[in-house]
Amino acid sequence: MVNLRFRRTSLQLLFSLIIGILVFSTTSSADLKTIKQVRFLMGTFIEITAQGTDAKKMNRAVEGAFAEIKRIERLMSEREKGSELSRINQNSGKKAVKVSQEMLGVIIRSIHFSEISRGAFDISWAALAGLWDFDRKKSIPPKEKINNALKLVDYRNIAVDRKNSTVFLQVEGMRIGLGGIAKGYAVDRAIQVLQQEGIQDAIVNAGGDLRVIGEKDGQPWRVGIQDPREKDKLLGVLEITDTSFASSGDYERYFIKDGVRYHHILNPKTGFPAQGCRSVTIICPSALEADALATAVFVLGPAAGLKLIEDLAGVETLIIDHEGKIIMSEGMKEKIKLL
Repeated sequence: MVNLRFRRTSLQLLFSLIIGILVFSTTSSADLKTIKQVRFLMGTFIEITAQGTDAKKMNRAVEGAFAEIKRIERLMSEREKGSELSRINQNSGKKAVKVSQEMLGVIIRSIHFSEISRGAFDISWAALAGLWDFDRKKSIPPKEKINNALKLVDYRNIAVDRKNSTVFLQVEGMRIGLGGIAKGYAVDRAIQVLQQEGIQDAIVNAGGDLRVIGEKDGQPWRVGIQDPREKDKLLGVLEITDTSFASSGDYERYFIKDGVRYHHILNPKTGFPAQGCRSVTIICPSALEADALATAVFVLGPAAGLKLIEDLAGVETLIIDHEGKIIMSEGMKEKIKLL
């Protein structure tokens, strides 16, 4: 069973890797081989596991999948000097920037999720990114600075020209960040590379953004949902195949001040950490969609978030609200085994 951890702390990452080793150590056939590799890309540990009978082919496929993820990181990371994303941000309020069809497509999809979530998911949140430090200073930014940054947050000011493949941030100082969707996109692309190489059974896990194809040892993949307040406890188990899974939680990066938990999932309308949820899990066909919707539902809160998911075909959710209550879409109730 894969135990999904909610990203980024060393202890959580180490524990998830140990669990992964235990999960994939046994096989049901003497001819069935398992290849697993872990690398640090896109700010997290990415684990790719493939099963089959041809070890050489699997190794080639896994290498190709990691190369694809690295390519996407160079394209879509603001930290990568000269990336398309950094050029878009550098020219905010100045001029439209010619981008690849791939980048254009991800931004168009991002705007779609902004529209259906009424701005709860908004890649222009990045204007707020430098104000909060959840790792070192652990302090609350002055309200005046937050209010000033909020003037730069509005996905409706992202102008996309499909014909000429350009993106223009219409307000000077605007920035976009693809951290809430690019990892999911990279997982989808990695799976496509594996499939093109003939791999039928595999899992790609990018720090909690996960997609599986086929089966593990002839059985569906088993995925555990973590308790957001007890790191070594699972709330439930899902058996999945050919699907994607993403989780967002308020304990990935956070600090507590005066009894209030401040975490890194910011509400783009207030500039402060979103309230109402402890964690959100999404199951749907693509990792890109799961990645974006996990953030959107977390920001919307339990009631509005559940309504959004129930209006979408092929998408299910499990929400843990701020009091620890479990709320599920109807389809999720049929899929999960609570512990």
